[in-house]
Amino acid sequence: MTFRLPTPDLRPLPSDIPMPLDRLQRLQTWLVRLLLAILILLAVVVAVNVHQGRLTRRIISRRLGQLVTLPGLHRYQVAVIAGHRGFDSGAVCDDGLMEVMVNEPVAELVAEALRKEGVGVDVLDEYDPMLDGLEVDALVSIHADSCVDLSGFKVTSGEETVIPEQDAQLVQCLKTKYAAITGLPVHPNTETSDMYGYHAFQRVTDNTPGAIIEIGFIGGDRALLTEHADVVAQGVAQGILCFLDREKIEPTPDG
Repeated sequence: MTFRLPTPDLRPLPSDIPMPLDRLQRLQTWLVRLLLAILILLAVVVAVNVHQGRLTRRIISRRLGQLVTLPGLHRYQVAVIAGHRGFDSGAVCDDGLMEVMVNEPVAELVAEALRKEGVGVDVLDEYDPMLDGLEVDALVSIHADSCVDLSGFKVTSGEETVIPEQDAQLVQCLKTKYAAITGLPVHPNTETSDMYGYHAFQRVTDNTPGAIIEIGFIGGDRALLTEHADVVAQGVAQGILCFLDREKIEPTPDG
């Protein structure tokens, strides 16, 4: 018995039926066009929201940081000094409460809040060796006032500065946000020479904006400082974020 293989049909396919490769090329072209259209739409949405004030650089950076995580890479770098830590106790009240015991927890909570916003933070001791030649986007030293029965906070920058506008903006952001969040008033005209001539301002680079804040009186504001350190820390953290985000803050009457 003889078997004969069927003769293949060599007739050309009709021209209106695309080949598989042609289909793939058309699909790729369509997908590229769709992607470009989506990117253009996103760019328009972002531009409109930025123009209307609903999006800021910090918010955009944070959202991008949530999409792409690069360990050790931050849009901003901040240094927070836990006042008196590693050096002495600071003010000491009759019942033994020491200023450093108030400053350190607040400083750590400030750092935690900033890190959640994608900001790199170092919490430093009072005379930390890292201060020498340090260059960061903002330096804030956290202290508390004495044990007397008064209430209020104060913020200032250094007297000698080559970036007075940036320092003033940092101070104003801290004043505005801290007062709004904690409810404490500014204790006016009580900044001391130790604050204006704070040693850390002389140790960091000239182009590092710096401020020192006394977050309240250990006497009159003790309940807030010790029982609601998270609120205190949010006030400081939001002040720093205000500065990093270049929010427009008008000077208050007290300066």
